[in-house]
Amino acid sequence: MTDLVQLVYVSKSTQEMTSEDLTKLLLKIRPNNQLNGITGMLLFDGGSFMQVIEGRPTDIAYLFSRIQLDSRHKNIVHLLEKPIAKRQFPDWSMGFRDITDAMLESVEGLNDFFITKSCLGNVDASRAVRILDAFAKGRWQ
Repeated sequence: MTDLVQLVYVSKSTQEMTSEDLTKLLLKIRPNNQLNGITGMLLFDGGSFMQVIEGRPTDIAYLFSRIQLDSRHKNIVHLLEKPIAKRQFPDWSMGFRDITDAMLESVEGLNDFFITKSCLGNVDASRAVRILDAFAKGRWQ
């Protein structure tokens, strides 16, 4: 068994999320993640979420089970879960970025997906990995 896993999921928001709502959410989850050794990041495109969480397998399983019960989103799709040798987001208890269509369209290999005006909630695993890589490499900072 590996010491670390990375889990990626997407979901659709069940309510309008303002910047204030998102800030409150992050202020709540960051200390809990730090306490439990969980790192990752959250992307929001105005109607859907993509999140990656990294940590010990039991902690990630527990957190994901709680995420699935959260009424702020629906249509949760577990895209990817894999063992990792090192964290992709080691310094972030939960990085965040409110992203635009233009930002997503700038990632090579995603253009065909976003031309159709699909949202993060419909992205597949290979495209999710490209988005995460762009974010982790500081492309949108």
